[in-house]
Amino acid sequence: MAISAKLNTIFGLQVFQFLRFLLFFIVSIVVTKFNLPLKDISDWEMFTFISSALSYFWVTGIIQAFLPLYKRNRAFLLHERIPGKSPELFNAFLLLCAFSLVFVALIFFTASNFSVFWKGTGELPYPGMLAVYFFTSNTTPLIEYIYLLNNAPRKLLRYGYLSFLAQLAAVCIPIALGFGIECAICGLTGVTVLRFLWLLRLLVKYSEFKVSLPFLRNHLYVGYPVIISTLLSGSSQYIDGFIASFVLNQERFAIFRYGCKELPFVVVMTTALNNALLPSFSVKRDIPYILSEIKRRSLRQMHILYPVSILMMIFSDFLFRRVFFNESFDASADVFMVYQLMIISRIVYPQTILMGLKMNNLLMRAAILEIVLHIGASLIFVQFYGATGIPLGSGLVHIVEKLVLIYYVYRRLGIAPRQYINIKWYLFYSIIIGIVFVLIDHKVINII
Repeated sequence: MAISAKLNTIFGLQVFQFLRFLLFFIVSIVVTKFNLPLKDISDWEMFTFISSALSYFWVTGIIQAFLPLYKRNRAFLLHERIPGKSPELFNAFLLLCAFSLVFVALIFFTASNFSVFWKGTGELPYPGMLAVYFFTSNTTPLIEYIYLLNNAPRKLLRYGYLSFLAQLAAVCIPIALGFGIECAICGLTGVTVLRFLWLLRLLVKYSEFKVSLPFLRNHLYVGYPVIISTLLSGSSQYIDGFIASFVLNQERFAIFRYGCKELPFVVVMTTALNNALLPSFSVKRDIPYILSEIKRRSLRQMHILYPVSILMMIFSDFLFRRVFFNESFDASADVFMVYQLMIISRIVYPQTILMGLKMNNLLMRAAILEIVLHIGASLIFVQFYGATGIPLGSGLVHIVEKLVLIYYVYRRLGIAPRQYINIKWYLFYSIIIGIVFVLIDHKVINII
């Protein structure tokens, strides 16, 4: 029963993450269908981009470090616990608040001089609301994990659906009524404040309000490698966004952001497979068995994800111009099409082997190399191909990184690529998606 509840809660987390993507995707459609000025659209995109780009790495690091410490740490080993309450939970909340306040201060200090990142007016949109939204939106992710730790999948799903609908209504209704993007941002911020109040209620119910400096130090000690690794490995689209905000004006930045998306289920499925395979290394199964599982499951993903990605590339112009947005966002379709090439690097899993065997230093070296090459390649390609050059450089560097990891696995562990990659199918699909990309780029395939 406990295992079933845990699995259902993990499914609830996946649904919640998908709803978060769906919310901002629907809003991006609404703001174009109601013909908001491009200045308003760019303000919305910069508002949401800054709030996520300045927080994704440390929020992930703090929460992922907290989970294994929950009720399993030395700081509270001899502490007499109150039934159903966790002092770890309260201290994790304090840590999220502390990080949030630091970055809120950064937002205020740079609000009137943001040209370091943005080629344009140099001013952040709605800095007051951005500060409130930043603080509340980066502490409330703890809600999902409170439900996870207390095996409450139905409550998690109910909370996910209600918060999704409330945010959708709070953002879309003002736009539909013609009140503009400022009212929509007010609505988004208001609902996020309500979520924060709900978090406080859950903390009263499930946490013990006891501050522990030893626990906070331990939490940071466990968490900082995760924060750094997340910053290095998960920064691709954010690096692209910062490069775009530096070299593009406001309007072109908004257009870039609309296309700067991978298919969400590609990211979810590849990440889920990586995470699902990692525990196999800790139960002392034979490495050949694990490698065969990686090969078998990744092949199954290839048969699903490559065809879908190819179809999305073929119909990207039609979808962006006719279905989701309008003709002003034709350039976004080009950016989106390039991002679909990311599947070539995502569908192979040398990093899973290195992580499973705790060879994280190699991953960090590869990630550092990737970031250096990423920035350089994107800045070079943008000079020749405009906005589409940014993801093109990013995609090529991702492939180089995976080749480096494959080389590491072979040289350090003696594991040949064919042991965990179905090379024939991988090359077949990669060549096909490359050919389709070239044909679309040269207008041989042109569905509008």
